[in-house]
Amino acid sequence: MNQTFLFTASRKALLMMLMASAPAIQAAAATEVSPATTILQQAGKVHGIVVDDNGEPVIGATIKVQGTSNGTISDIDGNFSLDALPDATLEISYIGYKTQIVKVTGKALKIKLEEDGQALNEVVVVGYGTVKRKNFTGSVSSVNVANSAIANLPTSNAMDALRGTVTGISMSQQQGAGQAPSIQVRGQKSVNGGSTPLIVLDGVIYMGSFRDIDPNTIQSMSVLKDATSLAAYGSQAANGVIMITTKKGQIGKPVINVNTSWAFSTAASKPDVLSPENYVKKVNALAGLDENADPTWMREFEYENYKAGKTTDWFDYCTRTGLLQNYSASVSGASEKTNYYFSGSYTDQDGVVRGDDYNRTSLNMRLQSDITKWLQIGGSAAYTFNDYSGPSTYNLYQAIRLSPYGRAERADGGGIEKFPVTEGVYRINPMWDVLSGTIDDHDTYATTALKGHVLVTCPWIEGLTYRMNGTYSVENIERDYFTHEGYFVKEGASDDRYSVSTVANYLASANGYNNRIKNTYWVWDNIFNYNHQFGNHYVDATFVYTRDSYTYDFRGMTGSDFSALGNSTLGAYGLNYAGTQKISNTGYTRKNDVGYLWRLNYNYKDTYHLSASLRRDGSSVFGANHKWGNFPAVGLAWTMSNEKFIKDIKPISYLKVKASWGKNGNQSLSPYQTLSKITLGQAGGFSYPFGNLSQVSWGQRVTTMGNPDLGWESTESFNYGFELGLLKDRINIQLDAYNSKTTNQIFNRSIPVMINGLTSMKATMGRVDNWGIEVNLNTKNIMTKDFTWESSLIFYMNRNKLKELYGDGKDDVSNSLFLGKSLGAIYGYKPVGIIQAAYDASGNPVYDVNGKLQVCDADKAYAEANGAQPGDVKFANMDGSEDGKITSDDRTILGYSKPNFTMSLGNTLKYKDFELYFLFAGLFGGNGYARATNLYAFQTSSDVQGDNNLNHGWWTVENKSNKYPRVNYSNGNYRPLQSYAFVRLQDLSLSYTFRQAWLKKAMINNLKVFVACKNLFTLTGWDGGDPEIQQTLGTGYSYGYPLSRTVSVGLNLTF
Repeated sequence: MNQTFLFTASRKALLMMLMASAPAIQAAAATEVSPATTILQQAGKVHGIVVDDNGEPVIGATIKVQGTSNGTISDIDGNFSLDALPDATLEISYIGYKTQIVKVTGKALKIKLEEDGQALNEVVVVGYGTVKRKNFTGSVSSVNVANSAIANLPTSNAMDALRGTVTGISMSQQQGAGQAPSIQVRGQKSVNGGSTPLIVLDGVIYMGSFRDIDPNTIQSMSVLKDATSLAAYGSQAANGVIMITTKKGQIGKPVINVNTSWAFSTAASKPDVLSPENYVKKVNALAGLDENADPTWMREFEYENYKAGKTTDWFDYCTRTGLLQNYSASVSGASEKTNYYFSGSYTDQDGVVRGDDYNRTSLNMRLQSDITKWLQIGGSAAYTFNDYSGPSTYNLYQAIRLSPYGRAERADGGGIEKFPVTEGVYRINPMWDVLSGTIDDHDTYATTALKGHVLVTCPWIEGLTYRMNGTYSVENIERDYFTHEGYFVKEGASDDRYSVSTVANYLASANGYNNRIKNTYWVWDNIFNYNHQFGNHYVDATFVYTRDSYTYDFRGMTGSDFSALGNSTLGAYGLNYAGTQKISNTGYTRKNDVGYLWRLNYNYKDTYHLSASLRRDGSSVFGANHKWGNFPAVGLAWTMSNEKFIKDIKPISYLKVKASWGKNGNQSLSPYQTLSKITLGQAGGFSYPFGNLSQVSWGQRVTTMGNPDLGWESTESFNYGFELGLLKDRINIQLDAYNSKTTNQIFNRSIPVMINGLTSMKATMGRVDNWGIEVNLNTKNIMTKDFTWESSLIFYMNRNKLKELYGDGKDDVSNSLFLGKSLGAIYGYKPVGIIQAAYDASGNPVYDVNGKLQVCDADKAYAEANGAQPGDVKFANMDGSEDGKITSDDRTILGYSKPNFTMSLGNTLKYKDFELYFLFAGLFGGNGYARATNLYAFQTSSDVQGDNNLNHGWWTVENKSNKYPRVNYSNGNYRPLQSYAFVRLQDLSLSYTFRQAWLKKAMINNLKVFVACKNLFTLTGWDGGDPEIQQTLGTGYSYGYPLSRTVSVGLNLTF
């Protein structure tokens, strides 16, 4: 269907193009409407006209017989005609107007329609209250999770709803079953401090874990980003705030809702490694043999499988088809004075890596009651149990490195083989910890949270309220881990290594630990609010007094050596029988915060808006000289569309410009880090013998130098932008630009060496600047009776720069921190090609009299200066030295690990009772951004000759590659970079809602079935795995968790 009508302001032209592109639309369409209607009934035929509040015809309004699919749209003159029963009820709707309900009668009715200001009156959840969007001066991005297709997507973590749907944030993918993504709002502001945003759940600060938030209970989520929005939370808000609103009951009869889904997952990207044949050629070449020689270097297991032609795909061996099962049920309802919501859910997830298992049980209760006209009391309780038990220490690095001819299982069928190639401390079966049965792992998290509020509405002063919020949460963590003697089986070819008598010799190595952790936090808010409309003046004033506290309590015990007992059957429950028992270091910390907030919101004629606030915070984590901090903010906005000179511009339906400034803080210190610390007893390492006694006395040792001047990491930021609605809000554009300055970064500062060996102390210094642009474009492309199509385009770009560091004006090269440059700099030697060999006129390689391969003339000077040979990497002579030698002075910034920009494009299409949603997400490079080291995408040689490698060739005299070095080339200066930019189909959902008559007979109010997919395909130039996490073979013997490609089916049932 032709879509050019999106860009015309004339409603008549709009309908004419609709008719030209789809002649049948007049008989089969219905658009979201707001009409004034005259209706006449003639022998079952209903005629009418739809007009707006100015008497102008409304073109393309939807007229539908209520409760049926029978409908039409108004024509170029606002007229319509359709068949209807004499007692039928019509529903007339159009974008930007209130929907009208009209009863068919024998009389002519003229209904004048009113504009719908619902979008402007939409409530934005902000700190300690709400504000109408039309009065909001800040920057916020919101997602209505419960009422969108996002709710169909398979996930075990609530934060997934923000990925690709909200601008201004960067999120990682979920790395494993039950794991939470990392989130960053508007760039990295701190060099060493955390970047996790503050979570506010139902208006109260949430200090718990992401895993304890049940995705099934979430109604909506909002991300606050600018200074005026964040100022309400002062010292905790510099990294952004995510506001989560949970579901509650709706007025009417009780509603029972049941949801279930089953999601099947596989690894979205599989590393492309050398084939078994090329693996043998590679190791033969490293061993100095002909590539096609018999691999005599193989040990027993490997050579036996080679001769038999038996291979193992180790990545497939370690992965599986994962399964995520979600089951939830809720009962909710409300009356004029009472609101309730009860829910329970169970999630069971088997990750795509074997042994990666997780399950969660969540129970929630929410009850609110208006006791009197001036008193409301509400409370909620939640219990969440997360279970990660089971050994899950997999080694995917070895799954890529191991020989394809290695032995995974023992020949006698007795179980898994620890050493697939007979030997090798660093060549262990990647599933040994998971499948050997020699490790016990109990890992659970149980959280109980209680929350309540009291709301008092002053009966004597209209608009004055007092609200007290309180929450108390306790998380108990149990971790019992035990390694049995069978884990320590030695290398060898005999299966007797696994016999009971042999394994018993390792009882002295058996060991384990018991850990118990208790996290407790409470929050207490006191909120006084006054709001009132004085003619054209609106005032909203808020005062808040708040306190919160967090306590961490750790107890642990270790035990080892069970040789005297003769067995380790009891595992972690028998540590009291260990030959060596030890109480672990106990830990207890407490952090207390107190805050005051003064805020004033004012607007005049809903056109001129002002927001001003001051937050004063105190925190126990900071030094004695900087316990308190002040965080002011001010915001201005002008709703220009209320001005006459804008009203005359018909295509513009809404326009607001805004600007804000403010300061926020970041609590980047842990408790007691401002204090000097001492170690007591033997752990201090200082002993003092007195007299002739053989017993020594242990002294105290200062291990950390305190600093009472450590204070807030402070961020000062500006935000400016506009919100624009076009064509009755068919097109909505929101643009925000910002810049911020974060000072008082906390570093370890070098100090003169003291007598006790201390060389550093924490100090505040340094500055990081950020600036960025966010664009959100929403369009209603097609709105007809049977078919609608809406789109959302999100663009986000952030840049940061290190402006100050340690105060000496010098770069910190060892940590890749460079003044005037972006964080995430990659520093090193710049590769510019491969040194080539010399060839004669016949194309044959040239050797000297000693049989040494000669270098070509173009590379000879470089090779002589640096002792290089054909097949070596050639580095750029950045300092231009005459001798051509590559030294440390030739190092340069090769690129940046930060992305250039991100974009996402989401589309929602509805046809009758079908709904299709899909979201493309992309991360883009260019200008040196989105780069990461990917050594083994180019280099073949590693520290183990028998390692497998990513699938690529290597330089030989026959294969004159200028990309890949020779097979045995290894140089610590070689850091080849690759772009990790990508575009992927991140989300896809198709649902169908049943509305047939039999549902009512079965007492079913709603039945929806759906299919949803995640990460169906990715376009990228990155080698080795998923580009988003730069997954590849790392030099640190690591390989990240594979991204999951997921297909799910589910249903939603409401009674």
